[in-house]
Amino acid sequence: MDKKNTLIITLIILAFLGFALFFLNQMRLSEKENILAEQASEFEKQQEIMLLAQKEMQAQNEESARLAKQADEARRMAEAQAEKERLERQRLVEELNARLKAEAAERKAAEEAQLALAEKMKALEEAQLEAQAALAALEASSTVGTIDGTAGLKAKIEAQEQSLAALSQENQALKEKTQLLESRQIATEEAIVEAGGRVDLPYPEIRSPNIRRREAIYFKERILGNPGG
Repeated sequence: MDKKNTLIITLIILAFLGFALFFLNQMRLSEKENILAEQASEFEKQQEIMLLAQKEMQAQNEESARLAKQADEARRMAEAQAEKERLERQRLVEELNARLKAEAAERKAAEEAQLALAEKMKALEEAQLEAQAALAALEASSTVGTIDGTAGLKAKIEAQEQSLAALSQENQALKEKTQLLESRQIATEEAIVEAGGRVDLPYPEIRSPNIRRREAIYFKERILGNPGG
């Protein structure tokens, strides 16, 4: 009877130990499954983080490419605008220089006309002095025909005075015209300089006193070693 009870107790103990081992294995298996599930979840999170980082990097690269493209377009537009402005300034300077040549030629012609008129007036004044001297000599003499000769000389002198008055008016008009043309030429020269160009005239003598004076100053500054003025 004792052996039988001992066997039963032993079987019960073995059954209990078996169930205990089974539950222990189940618990360990559940823990492993939980650990694997946590690892899988952590892996998914890492994957999501990496995916988000890749998307962010791609977005940054796309933004950088967009900004670089915009900067390149802005640079090309600025270069095109600068070239357009350069060509416009060049065209303006060429037009101003063409106008300047015409103005300078017109001014030089007026100056030459004024010089020719001055020579004519000088010759007429000398002739008038000779006529006046002849009149004085004739009036001092008592020869026959003095009255007729005196009247002729007086008429001649009067005509000379009228001619001199007309020439004087013409000379004044030429002087005013020359001054106007010179002022116009100076304004054109200043416009060329302001546009960043150089005055292009073939002969220095037809340049205005303004530009000749400026070039003389520049030359003096270069000689003194101070080109910046």
